[in-house]
Amino acid sequence: MPSLDAFAASGSTSTLTWSTATRLSDVSSNPNWEQFGGRTLPFGGDYLYISSVGSFSYGTWTDWRNVVTGSDLREGGDSDSDGADVLQCRVANPDGTIGADTCPFQGGLDQNIYGAVTP
Repeated sequence: MPSLDAFAASGSTSTLTWSTATRLSDVSSNPNWEQFGGRTLPFGGDYLYISSVGSFSYGTWTDWRNVVTGSDLREGGDSDSDGADVLQCRVANPDGTIGADTCPFQGGLDQNIYGAVTP
């Protein structure tokens, strides 16, 4: 499974050097969950941020540690080798079409924002 972790490093403009990167996230997560575009596309959001005041710095990032996995009925016999399907509650209609997701708030869209003090 693809995994994503948040790291940070500090730099010096006077010496043009960087510290060793420090891991901020305490859980690896999969950035490829298909949560957007009708549950067909991954999207990491715009939630990578650093705020620094004096010697204090704080970073935020999006992570997917609480996503509830599932399968996508629209993919037929797919064994989900991409490991990116989220929980969806869909049923096949009598005409063969697939209905809408009826449980969008039960964990398949859980993308949360975390933060930590950075170096």
